[in-house]
Amino acid sequence: MQVPVELLLTPDLIIRCLLGFAVGALIGLERQSRAREGGGLGVRSFGLHSLLGMIASYSYTVTSVAATGTTPAIPGNPIILIYATAVSLILVAGNVGFKMVRTHRGGVTTSVVFAMSFVLGALVGLDSIPADGQLLGPLSTLSMTVAFLVFLVLGFKEELAAAVSNISKEEMISAAELGVLILFLWPLIPPTIQLGAIEVPIFQIYFLVVILLLISFANYLLVKRFKGRGSYFLGFFGGFANSEATVTSLTEYYVKSGRRNVDRISIGGILANIAMVLRNGFLILLLDPSGTVFRYYLIPLAILTMMGLIRMSLERRKRVHREDEEIEDKIVSPFSFGAALRFAVVFGGVSILGLILQTYFSDWGMIAAAIFGGFVSAGAVVAVAVPLFATGAISLATAVYAVILATVTSVLNKTMYVYLADREMTLFKRVIKDTLIMAVGVFLYLILLGLGAIPMI
Repeated sequence: MQVPVELLLTPDLIIRCLLGFAVGALIGLERQSRAREGGGLGVRSFGLHSLLGMIASYSYTVTSVAATGTTPAIPGNPIILIYATAVSLILVAGNVGFKMVRTHRGGVTTSVVFAMSFVLGALVGLDSIPADGQLLGPLSTLSMTVAFLVFLVLGFKEELAAAVSNISKEEMISAAELGVLILFLWPLIPPTIQLGAIEVPIFQIYFLVVILLLISFANYLLVKRFKGRGSYFLGFFGGFANSEATVTSLTEYYVKSGRRNVDRISIGGILANIAMVLRNGFLILLLDPSGTVFRYYLIPLAILTMMGLIRMSLERRKRVHREDEEIEDKIVSPFSFGAALRFAVVFGGVSILGLILQTYFSDWGMIAAAIFGGFVSAGAVVAVAVPLFATGAISLATAVYAVILATVTSVLNKTMYVYLADREMTLFKRVIKDTLIMAVGVFLYLILLGLGAIPMI
C-alpha cells in the first residue's frame, strides 16, 4: 500500500513523533538523574524506546482501511508492530538480566518503566486524528498523563518511602476501607430514592459525604505529621471535616490538661470556625458552578474570616509564648466504617429533614431547617438548599438565607459544645465573645438583605 507523500507534512504526524519521544524521555530524565554509574538507561534510551512504540503502532494504523458503506474494514499490517514488540521485550529482558546478574542490584523499577515507555509511545501512535480545534486525541492525552504521573512517583521516591514507613497497620486498613466505600459503593448508589412525596438525591448526599470523609482522612494524616503545632493546626484542618467535633476535642484536651493555655485553645476554636466557613463556600461552588449563590455568600465569608483573624490576632498578642504541646484528640483518628456510618447518618438525616420541611412548609420550612440543621451540620444544609435553588424548587433569596443562617448557626453553636464539655466558665466566655464578634457583621448583612438595601438579582 502506497502512503501519500503529503502524509509526511501533516502537523498531526509531527506532533505524534515529538510526543512519542517526549513521553519516554520524561521518564528517562528522572532515571538518568538517579543513575549511579555511566551507561545506564536515560533520556535517549527511554525516548527512543517510546518512539519505537509510536512508529510501530502508527504504521499499523495508517495501513488499515475503515469501513465505508457496504465495504468492510480492512485491518492494518501488523508485521512492524509485532517486530517492534519483540524487540522491546528483548531489550527489557536484557536490562533485567544485566541488572540482576552483572550489577548485583535489586529492584526492577527501571525495567518496568522502560517497558511502560514503549506502551506509552504505542498509545500515541494508535490515537485517532484529533478533532478540529484540538491538538491531541484521547490516547495521546492519556499517554502524557501517565508519563507525568510516573515522573512524579519516581521523583518523590524518598518522600513516598518515608510516608509509607510511618503508616501503621490500622491506617492502612482505614485507607482500604475508605477505598472500598468509594470504589464498590459508587456504582451501586441510585441517583434518587422516593420517600413518599419526597425525592431524595441520595447519590448527591453520598458524593458529598465521600468528599468530606476524604477531607477528614487527609486531615488525620496532616495532623499526625505536624501534631507538634498544637491546637492551631488541629483547629484549622479539623474544622474542614467537622468543626463541632474539633471544638469538642479541643475543649476536652483543655480540661484534661488542667485548663491551661485557654487563649491557645480559643484560637484553635476560631480556626475551626474559619475552616468550616471556607468549606461551606467550597460546597456551594461545587453544587452551583454558576456562582449565583456564592456571590451572596462571599460577603459573609469575608466578614466571618476577617473578624476571626482579627480576634485571633488579638488573642495571640496576649498569650504567653511557650512550646506547643501535643494534643491527644478523638477527631483526628483513622477512617472506620463505624465513624463513616455515624457521619453519613447525621449528614443524611439533616439533609432529609431539610427536604421534608421544604416540601411541606415551602420556603419557610427551608429557613427553619437551616437554623436547626446548622447546630448539627451546616454542610448538610448547604447540600440541600443549593441544589433546590438550582432546580427551581426554592427562590434565590431562600437559598442565600439558608446557607448563611446555617453557617452562622454553626459558628454560634460552638458555645453549646464547649459548655457540654466544660462547665467551668473561663473558656466558655472566650468562645461566646469570639463567636459573637464573628457573627454580628453577618447578622447586619442579613438585615440589609431583608430590607432590600442589597438587591437580589
